[in-house]
Amino acid sequence: MNNLKEGFRYGLISYGIILYLNLLGIPLNFGDIVLTIFSLLIGLLSFAFLRKRPNHLRKNLRNTLVQGLIIGLVSGLGLSIVTYIFASLQKDGINVAQVFAQVKPEHTGALTGLTKEEVLGDVSVLPGLLQLTLLFTFAGFIGSALTQLPVEKLRKQFDSKSGLKTISRALFVLPFFFYGLFMLLKVEGVQIAGTEENNLGMLFIFLFIGAALFALRAVEPGRQKSILVILLVVLMLLLPHFADLKQNAILGVVGIFIVMGIGLNIVVGYAGLLDLGYVAFFAVGAYAYALLSSPESYVVLNLPGFEGVNFWAGLPIAIIIGAFAGFLLGVPVLRMRGDYLAIVTLGFGEIARLLVLNLRDYTGGPGGVINIPAPILFGMDLGNPRDILYIAMAFGLIVTFFTVRLRDSRLGRAWIAMREDEDVAQAMGINLVAIKLLAFASGAAIAGMAGALYATRQVNIFPDNFALDVSINVLSLIIIGGIGSLEGVVLGAIVLIGLPEILRTVDEYRIVAFGALLVTMMIVRPEGILPSTRRKRTLHVHEDSESTSTK
Repeated sequence: MNNLKEGFRYGLISYGIILYLNLLGIPLNFGDIVLTIFSLLIGLLSFAFLRKRPNHLRKNLRNTLVQGLIIGLVSGLGLSIVTYIFASLQKDGINVAQVFAQVKPEHTGALTGLTKEEVLGDVSVLPGLLQLTLLFTFAGFIGSALTQLPVEKLRKQFDSKSGLKTISRALFVLPFFFYGLFMLLKVEGVQIAGTEENNLGMLFIFLFIGAALFALRAVEPGRQKSILVILLVVLMLLLPHFADLKQNAILGVVGIFIVMGIGLNIVVGYAGLLDLGYVAFFAVGAYAYALLSSPESYVVLNLPGFEGVNFWAGLPIAIIIGAFAGFLLGVPVLRMRGDYLAIVTLGFGEIARLLVLNLRDYTGGPGGVINIPAPILFGMDLGNPRDILYIAMAFGLIVTFFTVRLRDSRLGRAWIAMREDEDVAQAMGINLVAIKLLAFASGAAIAGMAGALYATRQVNIFPDNFALDVSINVLSLIIIGGIGSLEGVVLGAIVLIGLPEILRTVDEYRIVAFGALLVTMMIVRPEGILPSTRRKRTLHVHEDSESTSTK
């Protein structure tokens, strides 16, 4: 019975991931190969989930295969039910796209093997949904069967310089091989049903990922990190080229919030200082760059001979001004903790918004700042969504490196000590005043960086762009992703910033969804989806003690 429950739980997780990708409109880009991509993902998820089980449970072949079947079955049935509901509503003339922007008849047809006209006509979608369910079930079965492979023997076999060279060559040769095969078919005029060059390009990326994942399983743990970094860099470089304009725009916003989340994670996750006014530093960075660069701003218009700065010159200024604003906030709240600190920082965020709203002569007031120039590099205009996404990725990598180095430094250990107990930390000789100010300044500097990028992305900024809900969004993505975890910040941004784009037309329910998700997370998994190891141990220390006492 426990095995059935475990398989059902993993199946629900897999179903949630598939449904999320489905509602983002992935099938509209992939065409008929969406079922292949989704089934591969189900297989990989079932493999990943079941591979983490204890060795004596994983070696039980029957239970493992049953769990894989359940994972695929639950995922397939869940997606089939949702697709059937959408198809029924579309046949009745209800425009589902008013709520779920990407769900259109051709979207449903991609999962059922029908055309747009057949989805809207009298043709039943049930055979296609049955095929989808069986395909997912088979994929889960294959994924669970792969857990029985002798990975340890493969790892020993490839644990040599020659083995590493073989894997490296495969990683680079395989993608070019598939791309060459595509070009050959294209030249010979062979038509592949439902595929286009863009679709095969995405398939090319997924094949590269699959080869790299296999390499990760075969290489010893000490070398896995290097291969994973290479995989992520290649994926980040290729993915924007195969995404459409809207997807690049959404991913760009997600990237900006990832940068903000990493900055707030320093303040909340490492130092333990609850900051509800983080949007103030975001606004400071945005307005600092906007006022220094826009030809319509007060600064440019009132300084003779000053024509404004470009993005790369304004960026460090925005970072410095943001850090200074964080320092100013930190000075009056040095002796405050917990709820009192949260209330004061909340007020600081509102003060910043009201200032830019009411200082009409300087900030433009409700009219904001317009015509903010785009970044220019070597004469190339980088204002389109794809280039903004690349810049956001670069900023994310930079602040991640910066944050990891801080976390592992003496200052980072002092922040963690202060978070656990301020009195004990002070008794150990830690200067609380200095490290609090450094925490606020570091987090605010990163928010200033994100604000400058946000301003150049938006072209026009207004006080309403920096309301309280921005702070709530950033704090929510940290809590749900996992406080103190950089991986959690990335996952939280994808879930909480990317997901609401699906429900853009019913935006007023976003806060309700956030509240429900936060309550659920606090009850079910208070440490977050991907928590840091330290925080997970802290929250589950009573469970470990109970298990020890039971033994």
